[in-house]
Order: sequence, then C-alpha cells, then structure tokens
Amino acid sequence: MEHTLGPDDPRVRDRAYRIWEDEGRPDHRHLDHWAQAAREIEEEDRRNSGGPPGRPHVNSPEAGLAVPDDAAARNQREAAEHLGRSSVPSEG
Repeated sequence: MEHTLGPDDPRVRDRAYRIWEDEGRPDHRHLDHWAQAAREIEEEDRRNSGGPPGRPHVNSPEAGLAVPDDAAARNQREAAEHLGRSSVPSEG
C-alpha cells in the first residue's frame, strides 16, 4: 500500500517548520510553507518509488490537498463523502 501525505504527516510538518525557519520565521505564511513541504516530499517520494515525474499523487497540492485543515470540518467532509452526498463545501 502506498503512503499518502496527510495533515498529520510528521515529514510535512517538520519540513514546513524548517522552511519557515529558513525564511526568517515570517508571519502568516504557514499555508505556503505547508504546501511547499508537501510538494517537495511528494516529489522525493515519486523519485524514490520510480513513479512518473509530474504526475500528482492523491494528496499532493496539485490534487487538491495541500494544507492541514480544521479537524471538525475535515471529519464532516469525510462523513458526507462516505454517505455519498456532498452537501459540505470543500475548502479550496
């Protein structure tokens, strides 16, 4: 089974923190740093697994999941998807 990045992936969290520190700890850039970290790790995983370059993985920013979101909203979306209805708007 292939590992997919999620909002609690420690690799993304650690990489985003390093990016934030490297950029001088700027305010209000956490979403950008998280997205950059997720992209970099997805690309590394793709290179290490021999997957085709440029093809987005399931949870990559290009596929729509780039940043962590609030747990209640995420649980509500997942429940709606599980029940086959999409009455909960997705963040985007």
